[in-house]
Amino acid sequence: MSLIDNTYFQDSNIVANINEPDPNAKTDNVLGLKIIKGERDVLSFAFGFEMWEDFKQYITNGIDGNTPGNYLEIINGKTYTIQGKKHYWEGLILPETKESLLADYVYCTYHDDNQTQTTGIGEVAVDNKVGNRVSMTSKMTKVWNRFIEKLHGGFRSHPSGFTIEGNPFWYLPGGGVDYYGINRKSGNVSLVQFLFDNKSDYPLLDTNYRRFGEFKNELGL
Repeated sequence: MSLIDNTYFQDSNIVANINEPDPNAKTDNVLGLKIIKGERDVLSFAFGFEMWEDFKQYITNGIDGNTPGNYLEIINGKTYTIQGKKHYWEGLILPETKESLLADYVYCTYHDDNQTQTTGIGEVAVDNKVGNRVSMTSKMTKVWNRFIEKLHGGFRSHPSGFTIEGNPFWYLPGGGVDYYGINRKSGNVSLVQFLFDNKSDYPLLDTNYRRFGEFKNELGL
């Protein structure tokens, strides 16, 4: 069981045909696998492998009653203060409004993989039962950028280069070099910033630089 389910795919994240009669439950099964894989991909990136392995035991059958408080703060959100400034992490899931950065990611990967299907004559457009097919690039770009904003929001993005050892560095506008690349914000913060801001609470967190997608323009590039 994952933190999100099919009910998170509505409004701007709607998945067509999810509630239509489907004898083989193909849409439901494909989406279910996408949810499992998406959750793993996103959280193992944000946490690092060791912390992800520790975290996932508490969400195998819903949110475990013995889930540590620091993990619950990742799931449900937290408000904290740094240098007199309020920071707000909204959480991985918002059950009341059915919003989640995980759902945003799964929505994009689902539609990216299911705009065509393989047949005996090659790749053909998937036949939607209701409505006409239109380009989804603009909509998917908006959802993708919303996901990236919630995941890392440009925090430690776009390094200027890498050292011989493979570590990233950033040139500073006024001169000098930054080897941490922390573009800290106040107010609403991304998951990655929340983890770095509170890394003393997460001893298993992997703070090495990793890249997982960037913002896209309206053309999806």
